[in-house]
Amino acid sequence: MPQSTIPKHIAIIMDGNHRWAKQNNISIEIAYRKGAEASEKVIHESSKLGIRYLTLYAFSIDNWNRPSNEIALIMLIFKETMLRQIKRIMNENMRIIFIGDRSKIPNDVLDVMFQVEKLSEKNSAFFLIIAFSYSARHEIMNAAFLTAKNSTYNDIESYSKNFQKNINPHNIPDPDLLIRTSGEVRVSNFLLWEIAYTEMYFINILWPDFNENDLKNAYDDFRLRERRFGKR
Repeated sequence: MPQSTIPKHIAIIMDGNHRWAKQNNISIEIAYRKGAEASEKVIHESSKLGIRYLTLYAFSIDNWNRPSNEIALIMLIFKETMLRQIKRIMNENMRIIFIGDRSKIPNDVLDVMFQVEKLSEKNSAFFLIIAFSYSARHEIMNAAFLTAKNSTYNDIESYSKNFQKNINPHNIPDPDLLIRTSGEVRVSNFLLWEIAYTEMYFINILWPDFNENDLKNAYDDFRLRERRFGKR
């Protein structure tokens, strides 16, 4: 099998918690907790498949517009999930990287994020990137601002190299495959710079129902594709 047909980096827009709660006539808390369980299954299966990088869109910067009680619930479940996974993160040599705007995140959640990042910073077998309070437009504007602010170059190539360092300080490869659940066909302000040549896979399954087999199906679909990158 050609190496190019094996995705090194998969990114997932985890969509459909609200609709799942409505369809099943249950609370949004149960839906979010079920969604967290789905995330854990996908992380484990990704590692088994040999994927080195997995980026999960956990919380959009636009999600701060949701009701305060729902935001508090999301923060609680997120914090509980991260704390519960610390032992596994270390046992499996997994590095956790958070991307996004941290200015609105509560201090208790920030403390857990810092703890997990610090504990796992030397791990290297598998990289889990969590987009939390994330906006791709904000990411691009921030990188452009930092590059211009510190600019001492007079040619586009030098500027571009420094822009790339600012937008991707951890040197994470661009996603090979982007998966979106729930049947929606859009990218919702997610990794706009990074997905220029990414293969797309949209599936009509709500996130809490997404499982290891669904990930494997997306993985197998990707392996059948021919990526040309502008070549004939």
